[in-house]
Amino acid sequence: MDAAAAPASPPRRGLLELASCCLAAATVAGWCGGWHWLLDLASHFRCYWLLLALPCLALTWRRAAWPVRCCLAAAVVGNAWPLLPYWMPAPAVVAAAPADESLAIVSVNVLRRNADKAAVLAYLRSRDPDLIVVLEVDAAWAAALAELADRWPHAIVEPREDNFGIALLAKRPPRARAVQDFGAAGVPSIVAEFAGPTAAFTLVATHPLAPQAQGLARGRDRQLRAIADFVAIAPLPCIVAGDLNTTPWSAAFRDLVARSGLRDTALGRGVQGTWNARLWAPRIPIDHVLAPPTVEVLHRAVGPDVGSDHFPLEVRLRLPAG
Repeated sequence: MDAAAAPASPPRRGLLELASCCLAAATVAGWCGGWHWLLDLASHFRCYWLLLALPCLALTWRRAAWPVRCCLAAAVVGNAWPLLPYWMPAPAVVAAAPADESLAIVSVNVLRRNADKAAVLAYLRSRDPDLIVVLEVDAAWAAALAELADRWPHAIVEPREDNFGIALLAKRPPRARAVQDFGAAGVPSIVAEFAGPTAAFTLVATHPLAPQAQGLARGRDRQLRAIADFVAIAPLPCIVAGDLNTTPWSAAFRDLVARSGLRDTALGRGVQGTWNARLWAPRIPIDHVLAPPTVEVLHRAVGPDVGSDHFPLEVRLRLPAG
């Protein structure tokens, strides 16, 4: 028998079968996240499952038993399908918007214990956005952000000594402003109405709970549902920005966009991972900016390392004239 065509040895074959079953199970679990919060955790790592399944399928296509090949093929398709809209080409920008017709937003989770505040402030000054959403703001970070008042004089700051303090810095004064506890999750969100360059809009800056336990996952989901319901009936177009502690493939995120009618600004621009900045492995996208489908996305990118476990998120939008 040709050695190249020889079947895998029993121990190696057993490992292949185990790996294929695990990848298939993780893929299916991610699709069933609406049933249980633990299953939903698997949805956040679709890039990982795909990167593992592709080489396994290529290496074992001729040598593994058909159930192994079927499991691996299902893992490839089941994880590539939800990623596909992010890899498809984004709609072409008809014309570059003049600076006074576009809206630049930066969302950054600074990491409360991050001591390199100068790096964050220098980064924000270099980007010079119209609006800045800052997450994990405590008293020390609130004092540091006050140094930006010369350029962003309109600040709404809700510092906390846990990881859920929040701030919104703006160049223009908001027409209305409020701090809300969406879904009674116990963490603040900022809602501010602005007269934008082409149309008025409402910005919702938020940082839901991290789904590290069942109660926290439920609190996150309640908060996102309440935000979606608020957006759905808001009189002005809404933009939602912040660390949402969920990836686009989770049940919570799918429910958010379905209920609100908002669109992920990352669509067509690749999987732009923002967390964990301290790891060499592929990062997952849990920082987001969502906007109505009528809003044109002129630019979207992940910012540089500013000492946090999150990379900043930079977006430039053009709202339709209203």
